[in-house]
Amino acid sequence: MIAALKPKSRMHRVVRLRAGVPRRAFSIIEVLLAISITSLLLTSLLAALSASFHAYQATTESASRHTIARLTMHRLLALIRTGTQFGPYPSNVITDPIIQSDYIEFVSADGTFVRVEYRPVEEALYVIVDPTGEPTEELLLTGVAPVYDNGERVPPFTLQYVRGPLLYRATVDLLIAEDDAVNLDIEGSEVPPLRMVASTMPRNNL
Repeated sequence: MIAALKPKSRMHRVVRLRAGVPRRAFSIIEVLLAISITSLLLTSLLAALSASFHAYQATTESASRHTIARLTMHRLLALIRTGTQFGPYPSNVITDPIIQSDYIEFVSADGTFVRVEYRPVEEALYVIVDPTGEPTEELLLTGVAPVYDNGERVPPFTLQYVRGPLLYRATVDLLIAEDDAVNLDIEGSEVPPLRMVASTMPRNNL
């Protein structure tokens, strides 16, 4: 007895028909176009991230520089305001009572002999305690660039005396440039220098 052949199901025929239809792949032009669009999007994204990093660095360094500069200037003015027996002295106080110097020295309120000295080679301010005896140095501020006027360097301390060696007014002129200690080195720094000028009068001379 010969078994009757079962007809193939409809689903099987549909699958075979679909499997026989040729599939169309991406052409070279379409692939190149997709790569170009992706490259443009990635370039735009990287440019936006770079601008964000640069703005973050500039804002952070500027804020840090302002804070450090103001605190340093406040400390200097407080030391001068409460100090006595200032130096250096001009050669002739009567005819030329004003002298410009890279350092200022005085006796602080607690009786300690102190010198605040600017070193242009290091671009730094130092506080030297007891400079004529056994000196101890403390780094006060780095990144202090020299100030130039008509091609000549201007010392940061201007001292005006009256009645002999009595200091009338002290002016501090600092140009705070880039400081490596607060540089983030993300995209390079373009923060402009900060110039601070302040004057004070010693209280004990009044």
